[in-house]
Amino acid sequence: MKRLVYAALAAAALAIGGCASAPARTPGTYVSQSEPVYLITEAQADQILVDAMNVEFGTSPIVRVEHPNKGYQATIKFLFDSHQIVGTMVPSRGRKADGTVQDGFYFTVSHSGTMPLSGITRSKRLKDRLNQAAGALSPSVPSAR
Repeated sequence: MKRLVYAALAAAALAIGGCASAPARTPGTYVSQSEPVYLITEAQADQILVDAMNVEFGTSPIVRVEHPNKGYQATIKFLFDSHQIVGTMVPSRGRKADGTVQDGFYFTVSHSGTMPLSGITRSKRLKDRLNQAAGALSPSVPSAR
């Protein structure tokens, strides 16, 4: 009987520890053709990303990423859990109201880690910040692709 209790305790500890350390990928990391394109320069897109990451993750280190698209990554942590959130600027072409096509960018935000609830919330806030800041510089236009 004593062995059964110890085995059950060990199994419970492994199950709880496994849940705390298993990486999770959640929806919201996919890009569709309906992403709004902002007719902004690369320098403007980069500054928007830097500013939004600093506001959202000011206490966490922010690291530059280059591939597949330029952007920044922040890692949030709590006890043994962590979650990586990556914001990128994707070169694209947008179609203006008059039908002309112009270069621009759209933003993506992806996340993965062991804090899916916090990760989803922070990712959504980051995406909203990016779109709001870009929209202040240029109205969004549909993708020309």
